[in-house]
Amino acid sequence: MGRLVYAGATSHVGAIIKNPGAHPDRVEVLNAAWERMVADIANADPDVVVIIATDHYETFGLEHYPIFCLGSAERFPAWGEFGNPGGEVAGEPVTADALHASLVADDFDVAKAMEMNLDHSFMVPILRLGLQQRAVVPFFVNCNTPPLPSLTRCRDLGLALRSAIEALPGNTAVAVVATGGVSHWVGLPEFGKINQAWDQEFLARLERGCLDDVLALSDAEILEQAGNGALEIRTWLTAQSCAGGTATVLGYAPMPDWAIGIGVVHMEVGA
Repeated sequence: MGRLVYAGATSHVGAIIKNPGAHPDRVEVLNAAWERMVADIANADPDVVVIIATDHYETFGLEHYPIFCLGSAERFPAWGEFGNPGGEVAGEPVTADALHASLVADDFDVAKAMEMNLDHSFMVPILRLGLQQRAVVPFFVNCNTPPLPSLTRCRDLGLALRSAIEALPGNTAVAVVATGGVSHWVGLPEFGKINQAWDQEFLARLERGCLDDVLALSDAEILEQAGNGALEIRTWLTAQSCAGGTATVLGYAPMPDWAIGIGVVHMEVGA
């Protein structure tokens, strides 16, 4: 029987790696939060890390754009787009195939990619959290190209992922890390805007375990108040419903030089 041993979420903007010294008074809080995640993941010592993220038209284009896709390969090369992190990370295809089969049996039509290059949404957290020496299973969630999966569907996907993890053979230990958000506007006139109040209320809802309050948000409301980048909260919902508990915000800061509000969250693994 597999075990979920860790769950958390963090923003993934490329500037985390490319411009780490921005806003020294604020980034110190974020660095402390990321180091806490590093320590917690090391203590959990997972056999594999499922990274739930999106893609920015590097791997998936409009000619083949899935709603959900799980990567199953021995190695995952990085795109290294626009000066973002490059390199390559190890996969775990046996675990990936087992998770995929379980999700499909649970009525989730998740695509499977035998080759899947990773953009910064995967690579930034992998590098910042020191996961490059661990086996990863990349799990793509469409967060930017309509039709998007509903927030409720992403919540349900997290529940199914927990069941899939627990159905793994042996005593496989799995960590789940979601990446994306919070408020930011990508490629829009509002680029650089941050809605700190919206970010903090969203994070407070996670801390209270009030996922129903998050599910009540419409995409139109998210777009208006927190930008198209905040649609990435789908990955956070998936991870927290997989964990099954409340959350603890390890750090938050509005980062104008990075054009985003940054959140770092630990998610309690419940029953």
